[in-house]
Order: sequence, then structure tokens, then C-alpha cells
Amino acid sequence: MLLIAVLPYDCHTRNWKDGFEGLVAPAYGQPALLREFAHIAAIGWTGTDGKINWACGGSLIWENFILTAAHCAANDEDVAPDVARMGDLNIYSDEDDEFPQQLRIVKIIRHQQHRYSAKYYDVALMQLEKNIIVHETVAPACLWLEDEVRFPKLFAAGWGKTGFGEDKTKILLKVDLTPMNNTECTRFYTSSERGLRNGLHAHHLCAGDEKMDTCPGDSGGPLHVKLLHNAKMTPFLVGVTSFGKPCGQANPGVYARVSSFVDWIIETLQQEGESASEYSFRPWSCALRYVHVREYEDDVVVSRSHNYETYNSDNAHLVSGDSPQRVEIMWDRSVGPLRENCSGTLIERDAVATLAECASHMGVRPTRVKLSNGNFINVSETIVHPQYNPAKGAYYNNIAILKLPFPVSVVPTCVWYNDSIPDPQFEVIGKGRADLTPYNRDERITIVDPRIIGISPRTTLQSNSECRLAEQYRALLGKGLQAEHICFQNKPFLVPDTCDQQLGAPIEREMWRFSRYFNYAYGMNLFGRDCGFGEPAVAVRFNAHKDWIESVLLPEVANQRTKNNATRSRDSVIFINPDLVLNDRCSYEGGVEGVCVLHDNCPGIRQRMENSDPVILCSKGSVVCCPQQAIKSPPSAIEKEFNECEQRYAHLRKQRQQRWNGFQPLKNRLPHVAEVGWEDGSQIQFQCIGYLISTRAVVTSASCLAPNEYLPNVVRIGGFQSAQFATDIAIIPIESTKYHPEFNMSTYENNIALLKLASPVQPTVTTFPGCLWQNTTHNPVEARILSGDGFHPIHPMYLRDCNARFAKPFTNPHITCMVPGVSGTREYCYPAGAPIIYRKFEDTNLFTEYLVNIYSHGRCNSTSLRIVHRIAMYIDWFKEVLA
Repeated sequence: MLLIAVLPYDCHTRNWKDGFEGLVAPAYGQPALLREFAHIAAIGWTGTDGKINWACGGSLIWENFILTAAHCAANDEDVAPDVARMGDLNIYSDEDDEFPQQLRIVKIIRHQQHRYSAKYYDVALMQLEKNIIVHETVAPACLWLEDEVRFPKLFAAGWGKTGFGEDKTKILLKVDLTPMNNTECTRFYTSSERGLRNGLHAHHLCAGDEKMDTCPGDSGGPLHVKLLHNAKMTPFLVGVTSFGKPCGQANPGVYARVSSFVDWIIETLQQEGESASEYSFRPWSCALRYVHVREYEDDVVVSRSHNYETYNSDNAHLVSGDSPQRVEIMWDRSVGPLRENCSGTLIERDAVATLAECASHMGVRPTRVKLSNGNFINVSETIVHPQYNPAKGAYYNNIAILKLPFPVSVVPTCVWYNDSIPDPQFEVIGKGRADLTPYNRDERITIVDPRIIGISPRTTLQSNSECRLAEQYRALLGKGLQAEHICFQNKPFLVPDTCDQQLGAPIEREMWRFSRYFNYAYGMNLFGRDCGFGEPAVAVRFNAHKDWIESVLLPEVANQRTKNNATRSRDSVIFINPDLVLNDRCSYEGGVEGVCVLHDNCPGIRQRMENSDPVILCSKGSVVCCPQQAIKSPPSAIEKEFNECEQRYAHLRKQRQQRWNGFQPLKNRLPHVAEVGWEDGSQIQFQCIGYLISTRAVVTSASCLAPNEYLPNVVRIGGFQSAQFATDIAIIPIESTKYHPEFNMSTYENNIALLKLASPVQPTVTTFPGCLWQNTTHNPVEARILSGDGFHPIHPMYLRDCNARFAKPFTNPHITCMVPGVSGTREYCYPAGAPIIYRKFEDTNLFTEYLVNIYSHGRCNSTSLRIVHRIAMYIDWFKEVLA
């Protein structure tokens, strides 16, 4: 645990208590059917010989209606088609005839403005004799209702000719085509074109490819895109194949734009007695109506073998659930119009990061935020990045910090302050319809759920150089994407209303640190549509603004770092004195006397170099002129015992493991724990807990001893929690009791006492000293405190976090606070002097135990911070007393 506040590179240690464990869902499988082409229909003419000429295509859009081209309403002999076939890939063979449905066409309704002599309004509806049986292989497509076609690729399919002058294909073929705007398409289709007297119309849509195209026989067939929802892919009709130039020669084809005919389709269906409505064709309504028969998204499919697929729901892109660190940013209700799509990311318990554009609305700063737990907290200060200037580029330095008046109970996110992102996949936070996200295992949906809920779909990192943004965003990026930007994308497009990303909300990933999961935020949403599905979206990278964030949250640390950097910019001057050798006397300016010693015996020499003070080398680089007060003296016996603890008692730890494996639970064998007692005649009262740190000493809390009229006179070691092993118990008289000289019973400062034993303990497998944690800057995360029912987890806190929770700041480096790693409403009381230990494991049951802290005091609930004393800060005092 660092003693000063820094940006949380080790955020997982600060919030270790609040880490969580993940779940893994099993894979499963089922037959793989021909779902990809479930909406496609072959339209045919039955000849006098009974053979069917399949000359057009179409798409099911209702359970008894097919949408096709109007010019397919009759052949060259002015004969109308009479049959449609669905659920069949090879319409000229019966080898795959397990699922086809072939029905008579009983009525054809051309668009009223269509003329056979022209190429306008080329759409028609064909009514079937009865409803199809909805099945994985036969089901209606949905309609794309928007005029904007922002998909880079569309798919066409049919049984038409495979090229100019070629025969028809017997197998349904598909091609992927690139949409082309009508202005560009007029290079291929002018008003001089037969049937195009007025040129291309708004209801025309062009699409093509250098090699692939739709051909005669494909007329009326679909131009579609597949959109994601519920881990399924639903086909949406964008166009109906209408006309083109000789196919296969890099000429774009022309399609009837479906969005232009939606009103006509609905009106026609209603006139034919169908219960169709605008509601029926809304994207979400149609998608949910047939979700149970749709094909799965590719990422969910683990394997395909013959006619069988296996799936893993863990691979689904869409996941419901909000980030617990997302906050809603709010303004006073008097500020209108209402702004709702501004979020922030809780990066400290008292600080929210958001977009600079969300730091003001109608010229007014936000007044409060709503936390994920539903609490509203006022904003005490709003700080916008000083280089944010929307006039020069709204998407640069678009970051702000909202300060809260006090620390909140919600655990903040861990901010990723490294240059590289460790994994290309992470979660983006958005909102969407509750019924479009849950994983669907081929279950019919009977009740829709229009609630807008939090969505956290998986997305994939894209390099900035390959980030192909929509034009509306490129216009606001005069300098292009910079290092402060994170581009991300998923290939499938979404059904509208599935996910709208929340501006300022985190993009994050769970990471496994110290046996638990923690949310790490790489950045926060800046712009994009549909949470980055289909086309890229962009986030602000926190790491790019690390220095500014630090200057706002930790100004004292930033200032100190600036000073340190300025100091380090001056190189220390090193002098080499060839006349000096080992053990010679030497001196520095200012009357500082020293001795030439080996470098290892002068730990203070590194500090001189870091301070840019002069350094003298005595002939050899390994011999330095060391100021006398910095010379490391030979270790004392007690210092050697402390330093060699791990090796000195290693054989006893191994014997304990061998002896007690299958003999008694290790948690009941505490060879380092001592009970401190007061002997009065034949009676001994054990009232305090201590810890054996040397064969000659036990450490405990002074506050447990001081209230007694007399000092303790015995300790009991080796039998704690093990009365059945009374022969293992050693009772040893106390020679002297030393309170720390600065112990204060009123404030509990320096609440430490050392009990010097009258005779040294003879180390055995049941009784030997524990080791001392000697690191003065860091504490281990997975610490445990002794309680009446064993050891409870307890978690170190940063000094800054301790100060935020207590009215009086911690100024004594010997004292810190910890939070119990327990939960619930029961009481968790610990006795003063209870040891807080860390176990360094070598294997399952073999470990070295270190005393890290001594418990002082605190309230007994599971959330209150507890005051402890850091053993590392008292080791010099231990040495002095025991010398």
C-alpha cells in the first residue's frame, strides 16, 4: 500500500474487497438448418407439360405474401406466375427436399404506377394460397424502413444466370454488393436508357461489384442486410432486384428501394384483409416476431459439422447490464430543453470523468449526478480541459472532471493508465430495448419488453489508421484521429433501438487481479452510432490525459513530480579520487566527514545521487566516500534474526506441513500467536493477544495492557485454539514490558508494546517466531486478521482514502486504516493487539507467515475502516529494545 496518493495503477489493491468472480456458461448444440435463406422464394410458371420454369425471385414479407418485382407479374407471353417455392436451395433437384414449402400464387398486385414499358415503381405483392408454416428454413424477412442505406455491403441472392450468355444456376447463389449513390450511378444509367425517360428516381437504389452482380432470373429477388439482435441475425430487405446492364461485367444493378414502398405495402396488405400495420413492420417488432427461427451470429457458433452446429452463449456480442461506475449527469429542471444522453465515469470516489461537451448545457454547468445505486450527489466543481475548444475541433481534448463534495459508497472504476490496451476486446456501455438483447435459444417471444435498459456489448479495438468513420464525424476531426482516441467496431450492424452508446460512459474490461475481477476503464464514449456496431465509434483515451487528470485530482503530487523532474534534470557530479582506498577517511563540502567503504555498505549514496549531490569514488567504482552517519553498521543478533527469519525456520514450516497434513486443520495451529496473561497465585487470566516476533519477544497493543493495574507477567504460546494438544503449550514468564515511548492512550497513537521474555523460546514445530513485514512503502493486499473464529480477510487502504473517511487526517506514518474483507450486518469485532498477517505460499499448505500490522481499534460493522499500526515502521524500535 503506497503511503502517498497516486493515480491508481494498482486500483485493484485499493478496492480489492469489492472485486468479484465471473461465471462461464456451457456450450450447446442443435441441427444447423438452412436459416440463411429462409425468406427467399423462387417464383415459377407451370408449363403445359407440368414442368416449372423458375424465372423470378421474391421475398416473404408476410406469412402469405411475397414482395417481388412488378415486371415479374407476367412473362413474355403475358402469362402470370402461378407457383412459389421456399426452403429449397436446389430447386431443380429433390436431394434437399426435406424442408421446402411450395404454394400456389392466387393473386398478384402490381404497384399502381408501374408500367411494363418503364423501369419505375417496379414492385409487386404476390398472395399465396395459404400461410406458410413458419420454420427455421421458411420465414418472412423484415423491411428496412430508412432511406439512408449506411451498410457498406448488401447481399443479393437468386437462381438466375451465372453470367452474360451463361445458363441459370441450379443452386441458390449469393453475392455481396456495394451500395452506390444515385449521382454516381447516373454514369451508368442516363435518361437515354430505355424505360428511364426521367433518369434514376429516388426510389431506385444502385449496388454493384467489380466481379459479381445479379443477372436475369434474379429479378424480384432480395437485396438485403442481416442485422444483429438476441445473438440472432435477421434479414432486412433493402431492395428488390429490378434491372441492370449485361451481368458480370462490373456494371451496378438497380433495385427498387424498399423504404420508398413501405406505406404502399402496408396499405395493400390491409386492403387484402391482413392485420398488418405500421407497428407490425417496426424493426424491433418484426425481429422479435421470428427470432426463434433465425440463424445465430457467427461468433456464437463454435463448430459446424455436417448438419449440426454447437454454440456458446458466452461469445454473444450483446449483454445486458450497466456499468456500476457509470453516472448520469443532470441539470436543474429549469434548464431546457432536457438533455438526457450525458453520462460520466466514476474514476475516484469523489470524482467523475465526463466529456467536456457534457460539462455545459445551454451555458449552464451540471448540478448533480445520479449514481448506479440510485443516489443523487451534487457537483461541487466542474473542471474542463483547458485545451478543449469546440470551435477548433469538438473531438479533441473533450474531457472534464466533475468533483463531488464527499466520497461516495460506489466503488470507482480502475483507470487504465498504460500506453497499450492489453486485450483488443472490451465492453462499451449503452442503452437499448430490454427485449432485443437477451440471448435467445430458439424460443418464441410472446411478450415484448420496451423498457430501455443498460447494455454492455462486447466490441473490438481498431487501429486509428484503419478506422473508417462516417462522414458526419470525419468533418469534425480536422487533424484526424490522434493518440487520445480509441477506435472500436463490431462487424454486424444492429437492429435499430438495440444499443445507443452513452456519451461519457466507460469503455471497460474486467481484469483478473489478486484472485478477483475488477473493472478497468480504457476511456469513455466520445461519438458513434449503435455502440460501434457496423461502423466504428470512438472513445477518449484516459491515458492520453493522465497528467491533466493527476493535476486536477492530486495537485500536490503533480507539483512534487514537477519539482522532482526539475531536480533530476541536473546530473549529479561524480569525482574520482585515485589517492583514496578502502577504509581511508574522506570528506564532502560543508564539513561532512566520511569513510571509504564498499558501495553495498553505504545505502545512502544512492540518495545523494538522486538529490544531485556530489559523489566521490575512492579509486574503484565499488568503493565510495560514505558520510559517517550513512555507513551501514554490521547487523546485530536481533537484526540477523529478523532478516533471516524465512530461511531460519524453513525446516520447521516443512515439518509442520508433514505432521499436520491430515492431522489437524492448519487454521487451528498458530505457532506464532501468543496469549498475554496476568498470573495471580494459582490463577492466570489471559486478556490480550500478541505475536511472537523473536525467540525473546512478543509484540501486542499497548492499549490492551494499560487499563490493567499491573503489568502482565506470562505469555502462553503454541496452543491457541488447540486445547486438545495441551502438551504443545509453553508458558513463559515476562522479563519486562515496554510501551512505545510515544504511546498515547487518548489518541491511540503508537499503540504498540513489546514484551521481553525471561527466557528464549525453544523453536519447535508448534512454537516458533513469525517473520516481520519490513517493506515500509507497500503492504500486501491479501492480509488476514485473527478473530475468535479464525482469520478474516482485511484490506489495506491508501492514505488518501483513509483521510477522506476520517475528519482528522493521518499524519503519523506508523498508523494507517484498513477495511474488513467481510460483508453483512453481523458484528466483526477484533481485539486490540490482534495480528494482521500475510501468508506467502510456496505450495498448497506450505507458507511463510509475516506480521504486517497490529490491530488498534475501530467499529465492529463490516464497512467501517479500522485503525492499525504498521509493523515495518517499528522494527528499529524493536531492535533498540532487544539489543
